[in-house]
Amino acid sequence: LSTGVAVSPAPVPRAERLVPTLRNLFEELSGLELADADPGASFLELGLDSLVLTQAALAVQKQFGVKVTFRQLLEEVASLGQLAAYLDGRMPQEAAPAPVAAAPAAQMTANILGQPQAAPSAGTAFPAQGAPAVAAIPAQFASAGAAFQAQAMAAPAGSLQAVVAQQLWLMTQQLALLSGQPAQAVAPQAFAQAPAAQPQAQQAPAAQPQAAQPAAPAPAAAADEADLKGPVKYDVKKAFGAIARISLAPKDALTPRQQTFLEDFTRRYNAKTQGSKRYAQDNRNQLSDPRVVTGFRPLLKELIYPLAVNRSKGSKLWDMDGNEYLDALNGFGSVLFGHAPDFITQAVHKQVDDGYELGPMHPLAGEVAKLVCEFTGADRAALCNTGSEAVMGAMRIARTVTGRSTIAIFSGSYHGIFDEVLVRGTKSLRTVPAAPGIMAGAVQDVLVLDYGTPESLEILRARADSLAAIMVEPVQSRRPDFQPREFLHQLRDLTQKSGSVYIFDEVITGFRMHPGGAQSIFGVQADVATYGKVVGGGMPIGVIAGKRPFMDALDGGHWQFGDDSVPTVGVTYFAGTFVRHPLALAAAKAALEHMKAAGPELQRSVSAKADTLATTLNAFFDEVGAPLRIKHFGSLWKTFVTGDAANADLLFCLLRDKGIHIWDGFPCFFTTAHSDADLQRLITAFQDSVTELQDAGFLPGTARAQAQAPAAFDSNQPPVPGARLGRDPQGNPAWFVPHPTVPGKFVKLSETR
Repeated sequence: LSTGVAVSPAPVPRAERLVPTLRNLFEELSGLELADADPGASFLELGLDSLVLTQAALAVQKQFGVKVTFRQLLEEVASLGQLAAYLDGRMPQEAAPAPVAAAPAAQMTANILGQPQAAPSAGTAFPAQGAPAVAAIPAQFASAGAAFQAQAMAAPAGSLQAVVAQQLWLMTQQLALLSGQPAQAVAPQAFAQAPAAQPQAQQAPAAQPQAAQPAAPAPAAAADEADLKGPVKYDVKKAFGAIARISLAPKDALTPRQQTFLEDFTRRYNAKTQGSKRYAQDNRNQLSDPRVVTGFRPLLKELIYPLAVNRSKGSKLWDMDGNEYLDALNGFGSVLFGHAPDFITQAVHKQVDDGYELGPMHPLAGEVAKLVCEFTGADRAALCNTGSEAVMGAMRIARTVTGRSTIAIFSGSYHGIFDEVLVRGTKSLRTVPAAPGIMAGAVQDVLVLDYGTPESLEILRARADSLAAIMVEPVQSRRPDFQPREFLHQLRDLTQKSGSVYIFDEVITGFRMHPGGAQSIFGVQADVATYGKVVGGGMPIGVIAGKRPFMDALDGGHWQFGDDSVPTVGVTYFAGTFVRHPLALAAAKAALEHMKAAGPELQRSVSAKADTLATTLNAFFDEVGAPLRIKHFGSLWKTFVTGDAANADLLFCLLRDKGIHIWDGFPCFFTTAHSDADLQRLITAFQDSVTELQDAGFLPGTARAQAQAPAAFDSNQPPVPGARLGRDPQGNPAWFVPHPTVPGKFVKLSETR
């Protein structure tokens, strides 16, 4: 007697069905042809190297939900067959396949053969009420199957379109079986074209339980949505990091007094720095450099060129015209001991004499790594060329070790020049490129949040289990007054619980603020930290330092000679031609040994100068009503415009004219080479420049400031040629003229009469 149910053949064991899936996975990762690979052959015999096996361990865990380590792929599950059996034993048990209805099978056969169909009979078997009609299959097969099913239903019965759709649907079921999942049960009405009523017993598939998801963010603002569409365009208002800032807005309307001041100042500054201006123009056709144009706007066009410096020593620079400058930028933070300090110059000269070969291992590499670990408390350290490379390597380590993709960073942080960190966040928590030329696909695995806010902490907690890492610039170089100690500790607690890697970007703060960096200042130990700038002693260098479980991802971990030990940790890619450059190693060793001998007092004394500068100038700004503020952290300081001052960038032009090497928008730094006299010179230059700009109407000021700058002190009308307007030690405005016998020094005009 017919039961109305077709008897299915005995199912293929899942372990056997997993082998083709694993073979495809390893093919995609390695690029090798493995279609005929013996399931019993070891991965090494198949030609798979350590990089592929590391990737495979992560991919297997992601696809099958079973943790497999690099070491296991070398030893206990070292072939496709062994791995398939291992997964089969640890994956959830399969549900028994549902019986396949005979009538639908006949209907499919009839359709494929072009025969007439009959409506389903009452004896057709259907899923029980309340039970899922479709067993769980991979999403890609389920969606494809549903699409082909819909096409077949829409096509005329027996048509070529219906036949093709039915065949494609059958193929999706076969692929599902090969993937290690049960095939989709055939719904009786799927291919029925007759208008017969559908049986009432059939139920829609039961809803599958969904993992709890964090609440969806509020819809993005219109501006955010616009950022998500089309190519990224340059916008000076959203200029990121060190990108050239170029504004083509029409010239501002100036008052006669402002116009006269600007014209006179431009003539004087151009004459003083004519060599630098000529150099910029002569090399513009061949030299493409954003530093040459940054800050451009039509009003200041004749002032937009960098100082061409050809000599330096200590805290001073000299340009092509022989002008001396007190350096406030100091290599954007890379200079801590002044320019060309003797102890570093001697070390580099010695290495030049010994040779600076590239490629071989250099003895200094191990010495530098040990010193870095001694300073930072890290287990291991790796060397590279720049801070950007160090950050890139740290992110790669985090993803390798955790098997996760997303890395959280924070708005306002600067992490270097590679695509994945040149990003901006949006209110919808979508990440967009921060500069043209960076594709949206390059930043999709980065989450950008506001720094130090409770809202950001809640978002991170909700997504913690999916984060490969949380990376912070502990004190942002563009926001040095914000020092969120509690937030940093909360992130440490969160990452320890979630298994995410905690990365401190200490490229700027490392070694400059404290021998142990920001981690020592805030009492937080990161998993991985990145360094650069100061540690190189003025030479290009980058360092990754961290705990052993993370750093082992670069070289496979510890092993030794004379026994059967081997590298057992999966590795990622990290290399470079100029890594461990002998000259950089010589400078780094000298810098680290110098700081070790000096102790923490070295950093404390340098930081004290920034504190004095900020205290003195902020009091002066308040007194004269200038919308300016000096903010600092350690020996890093930055000038901020706090009010309405559209032409405040002129301040930095005036400071350069007064012998201060400084640029608008960049953090500044003190060094051990800066003396107390240098500090006072910097303070005086600020005070005099602000006074001149207020007197010319470029900066607002209080009534008291105006009273202290009467018409007699018009900077455009000096009482004698060459006189400059400034303030005496009591803070009163006065005229100063060059000292008759001491070059570069000025004296109060009344003292010469």
